[in-house]
Amino acid sequence: MTSDPAAPGAVVESRAPNRILDFGGWTDTHFAGSGRVVNLAISLFARVTLVARERPGSTVHILDYGDRLEVADVVRQSYGTKHDLLLAALKLMPAPCGLDVYISADVPPGCSTGSSAAITVALLQGLSVIAGRPLAAHELARLAHRIETEELGHECGVQDQIASAYGGVNYIAMDRYPESRVSPLRLTEEMRLALENRLLLVYEGQGHLSSDVHRQVIEELRRPGSRARERLDGLAACAEEAKDAFIRSDLPALAAAMNENNRLQKALHPGITTPRLERIEAIARERGAEGAMINGAGGGGSITLLCRPGARTPVAHALREAGFALLPCTLSFEPALAWT
Repeated sequence: MTSDPAAPGAVVESRAPNRILDFGGWTDTHFAGSGRVVNLAISLFARVTLVARERPGSTVHILDYGDRLEVADVVRQSYGTKHDLLLAALKLMPAPCGLDVYISADVPPGCSTGSSAAITVALLQGLSVIAGRPLAAHELARLAHRIETEELGHECGVQDQIASAYGGVNYIAMDRYPESRVSPLRLTEEMRLALENRLLLVYEGQGHLSSDVHRQVIEELRRPGSRARERLDGLAACAEEAKDAFIRSDLPALAAAMNENNRLQKALHPGITTPRLERIEAIARERGAEGAMINGAGGGGSITLLCRPGARTPVAHALREAGFALLPCTLSFEPALAWT
């Protein structure tokens, strides 16, 4: 379905959610080949505003950094900036007019919640509306993944883009990288409320670069005698266990899947955890967290906690007292959206 391209002065806004609790993460990569993932989209968004203008080219304002990217000719503009992801999106979804672009994120940099994918998906969704060619969720996810891997050569699994494009809680079956099948999981209202009442999302304060952590794990996979392949199989099994726990509304089983996933992640490579993440986990467990799981590739970023009934407030208080930041954590069942 197509519509007319935007006229000068037209405004398009878009947003895409971040994700947490990526059970089976690492198995959605080219070096795994096949895998299973379950993840949750949350109401922390990448936000994009596009304003069509008569002057050609694009001016991209990266508001959280106070940076600006000037793109006079998107075809001729070469990579090599710290905002190549944004430039690549402009190249692969070219606008029919000049643009002022404003980008912000609800999460801090390097939060390990799929924030780069969320920004790419939100930008592509907005650009597709500007161009009069809105994209479906599977098209958005595939194009955003293609930008990171084929266009820019980053190490990147498929799940982050899927979470941002689809929203909700998804079971992702990847039989042959990068092709995948996405099955949304329906939660009971009681399960959704219980999750939002007992989950905590904690930022460890230093951020990470997921592509670097991916390279470290690839090196471990190639090491003679490595048990990394066995651990990837275990992570895929955790995704299956999490799927069953969500379907059954079984929070103790979900906590067990979190803990096993967390153990296997750390066993993949020592760089996946950090002293600060370990301290968060220790404080939280002492105060009543029954499940803990590092988000994304680790190496910093954030960790999700599942607290026992009544323990969320004591856990949160202890973590704030220790100097850690807590981020809002409610589920988002809406896909990436764009509107005028």
